Amino acid sequence: MVDIESLARQVKRNCNISDARYWGNYSLCGLLLRLRDLYRSESQVSAWKKISHRDVGEWISARETLWGELKDSQFGDITLNGHVYDAFEVERINAALTKEGLVYGAGLGLYGKPSFFLADLVSKKQANGCAVFTAGGEYARDLADYPAMVQEKTIFVRTDMAKQLLWGRFEEVRSNCVKSALTYAFSCYGISAGEAPSEHLYARISQVALCESETYLYHELGEVFEGERIGGEWKALLASLPHGRAEVFARSVKDILSDTSENGMLMHIIQNRKAGSLGFYLVFLTGFRKLIFPEIFDAFQVFQETGNWEKIDGARKAGYKNAAVYLEKILSLHKKEVINSTLSERLEQEILSGLL
Repeated sequence: MVDIESLARQVKRNCNISDARYWGNYSLCGLLLRLRDLYRSESQVSAWKKISHRDVGEWISARETLWGELKDSQFGDITLNGHVYDAFEVERINAALTKEGLVYGAGLGLYGKPSFFLADLVSKKQANGCAVFTAGGEYARDLADYPAMVQEKTIFVRTDMAKQLLWGRFEEVRSNCVKSALTYAFSCYGISAGEAPSEHLYARISQVALCESETYLYHELGEVFEGERIGGEWKALLASLPHGRAEVFARSVKDILSDTSENGMLMHIIQNRKAGSLGFYLVFLTGFRKLIFPEIFDAFQVFQETGNWEKIDGARKAGYKNAAVYLEKILSLHKKEVINSTLSERLEQEILSGLL
């Protein structure tokens, strides 16, 4: 039998070390929102209940102190049933955990931030040659809030993160600054802005999250497919870029390529006529990804009026071509440049200056 409390403490320590090193990469607003959600998770405060500003303030202060103590620490090994594993030996750790109904995830996210979690295992399956673990309630996690993650050909779908993500967007719906795509997306599931936060509403949004989790899976499947098509040069390129705008842009290009792929998220949405998922897709399409893929917004306006899925598919194909062009430009620059900072500068000068 696995000692879950002991295992969760080990994973959480690595989560805290990661947060201690990388919290500064988040905007102030983004950091505060992530801290609020992490406080709810660790303190087991329900999403629909108000939290005490004093309590969360004291918790944040204590967490900042802990980060100061851990920022120079190394990630610890994971000891499980008498065996010791490196924290990133995901496959070996899960070989021991899945029979216990648990799943462990570890990998690198934006800016190279290591991300870890430990959760109940809901299911395991194969999809397009990938092992897909669906995680339920989480025992430990870091500030990163990805609803799905991929490491090599292993994909983790995190339903707790999907619930948190969509509940946060529902709170947005109730504010004065409502995005039409967001209102539309929730309406497809029978949820309106006028509803008061409650346990019942949270249960309904949780069901929406479970439905959307399948959609998030297809982003990761697109990532794997396009990654194999591009080859190892792309990983080397990302590793060579200093953390900053150029890296975010390069990752955004790959995201759009993955989403618009024949094996990606948008094709899954189109084939299954998931109108709510389409609305949510536009809501989360921000930053560079929005600039790379502008066609989807006009197509969505037409879709809202006509329900024309062919228009969406046309935009998908155009988005794929856009991303493919940007990707070839980036790879071409990478082949010419050896010095990392120079590649970043060339990306700024030759691509980003014209896009922004």
